[in-house]
Amino acid sequence: MKELYIEIMEKVVEAYTLDHIRRYTAEVMERGLEEHGFPRLTANIGILIAHGRKQELREDFLKMMDLCLKEMPTARRRNGGRVGNDFSVKEIVFCLLETEKAGSFPKEITDGWREELAKINPYLTYSQIAAYPPNNMANWAAFGAASEQLRKYAGIADESFFIENQIASQFHAFDENGMYRDPGEPIVYDIVTRLQLATALYYGFDGEGAERLTEELIKSGDKTLYMQSVTGEIPFGGRSNQFLHNETVYAALCEFYASFFKKRGDMKKAGQFKRAARIAVESILPWLEAKPIRHIKNSYATDSMYGCEGYAYYDKYMVTAGSWLYLACAMADDTIPEVPCPVENENYICETAPHFHLTMLKYGDYFVQMDTAANPKYDASGIGRVHRKGAPPTICLSMPFSAHPNYTIDIENPTPLSVCAGEGNTDYEITSKEVTDDFVKIKYTSQNESGLIVKQTCIVSKNGVEFKAEGDGKVEIVFPMFSFDGENETKRSVSGNCAEVEYKGWKCIYTADGEITEGGIYANRNGHYIRMNVKGKDSATLKIEIKELEL
Repeated sequence: MKELYIEIMEKVVEAYTLDHIRRYTAEVMERGLEEHGFPRLTANIGILIAHGRKQELREDFLKMMDLCLKEMPTARRRNGGRVGNDFSVKEIVFCLLETEKAGSFPKEITDGWREELAKINPYLTYSQIAAYPPNNMANWAAFGAASEQLRKYAGIADESFFIENQIASQFHAFDENGMYRDPGEPIVYDIVTRLQLATALYYGFDGEGAERLTEELIKSGDKTLYMQSVTGEIPFGGRSNQFLHNETVYAALCEFYASFFKKRGDMKKAGQFKRAARIAVESILPWLEAKPIRHIKNSYATDSMYGCEGYAYYDKYMVTAGSWLYLACAMADDTIPEVPCPVENENYICETAPHFHLTMLKYGDYFVQMDTAANPKYDASGIGRVHRKGAPPTICLSMPFSAHPNYTIDIENPTPLSVCAGEGNTDYEITSKEVTDDFVKIKYTSQNESGLIVKQTCIVSKNGVEFKAEGDGKVEIVFPMFSFDGENETKRSVSGNCAEVEYKGWKCIYTADGEITEGGIYANRNGHYIRMNVKGKDSATLKIEIKELEL
């Protein structure tokens, strides 16, 4: 796996042409260091050079490294705000250690880098600094702790008090399952923040709070495994979702867990995490074969920012995938044999704590995710994901639709939308769960826009997904049908009670107990979908099956 991570990391860096790298460097030289995309790119290039790759970038890398080291100690004070040093220092230390180990550059150069890194004063360099006694801080404090632990590990500086205080400021955010509650509970920042704290542990943090941190990470282990889709994707939910770095950060966290559980003698769990990491990183390989490479899971032009928050621009978020790949490589123990993970050989229902409000159903090759109380800035309540193993994740649905998303789209969504009874703008209550040898099933209720209480059932089996809605009065099921990924139109047909969509060698078939009609066009991070409707008197049923096209 170590070699695979480096190979994929190289593909990520190759998304930046030489002209792009030099233009980016010139911009930072002119304006100064303003964010952490540039140090990440610098570190990624240096690490690849240390692994015998990208030798043609040696001179450019030296300029970039010197620029980062010159800027990092003073950038925050000069800019008067957040410049991402909390993220960047760790990256540059990793780069230093890799180039030293490989002997990639003369010792006087790497010793000079050490001297520059030793000039960092964490209280003047980082943006999020916890008071003492520690106040509750957001996830940047965890990044700062990891960066300082790496300086300590490398023998550059020892800011143990700072590290302990930063980590202590994070304990308020852990829920009963050991998952990290960033504001709004975005799944990406649960995984990302746990990874930063896990990194501090992996690289020797043993101060006050280490035992508590270990306990929280153990508690969240099973949820981490069971949240992975059959396609390898992390769950939808909140900001920074559907980027390529989502699966690389998940893989890195899984590699930590694999090594962690091996040390505790649990080789089965270690092997499961090792396997989950592979499934995750392999899921992004098709995206890295695209021309041009995009950093988010759609085929719109990268400069359109389609599907992206304002902070999620290409220069920062493309290389982020590479940074997590390196961390996965660094923590990977390739002596651990892979063991099939739950998403491969178990059928289950997995629920998060109520504030994450996510439920995952997995049976055979199908995986369904439901959000019972979605954040309207990003998602919609109801069933927001239907995946089949091997199929393009977006052919049915990877995430729901916000009426007013906090990311860029090119049309206005009339309403929230998911697979649901009516609009996806209401909270849901799960009333029962059932796992059998033949299916998994949940029952739940919601109240639609006219006040009608609707009872709903979702059954996942080897034959696909069946959704039923029942109520005293007119009942309607709505669902999105994929139409456009930013570059390619899907092939679609609607006839009577059947609708079909073909995309990249697969077909998604929708069959209802009433006529299927088309509504308006909606957009999410992945592209455009058409709202489809099925109306019934007191009930309505929809079946979804995803099949590979016959050659």
